[in-house]
Amino acid sequence: MINSHNFERLRSHILPMSKAGNFDDARSEWSMFDVHISEEFDECPCGQPIKELCYIKNSLTRHQTYVGNVCINRFLGIDTGNLFTGLKRIIDNPEANPNKDLIIHAEDMGYLYAQEYNFLMSTKNKRKLTPKQLNWKVKINRRIISQVQARPNKK
Repeated sequence: MINSHNFERLRSHILPMSKAGNFDDARSEWSMFDVHISEEFDECPCGQPIKELCYIKNSLTRHQTYVGNVCINRFLGIDTGNLFTGLKRIIDNPEANPNKDLIIHAEDMGYLYAQEYNFLMSTKNKRKLTPKQLNWKVKINRRIISQVQARPNKK
């Protein structure tokens, strides 16, 4: 649970960038639009050190910021655990299968063509691929990694 000091820090970061006058109403203005895994620790607006950054945008004010994966869950109710697990898996081993959450995120972000999305979804649970399929999966995984790692760490 987010402690009151951390909650107040997050609230004081989010409210000035929102139209709503209170934190509960402000939640409806924000949505997650990207994720990034940082090599070095950064800091969530709540004050916690983070490496898993969730970028959010306010639909009314167009302000953008990022929060950690715990705050994105508490603030917007988005569970990014599986997404980051899948991303770390293919960063550690580009031959690994991305999981469903990562495939959907990559498709939503425009990192995949329809044929690549269908290929990854159909092979996500397969252990044995032909050499041609494996090469294609590695190429797709590397593009996903490069897109996610391209995001700068800016609040």
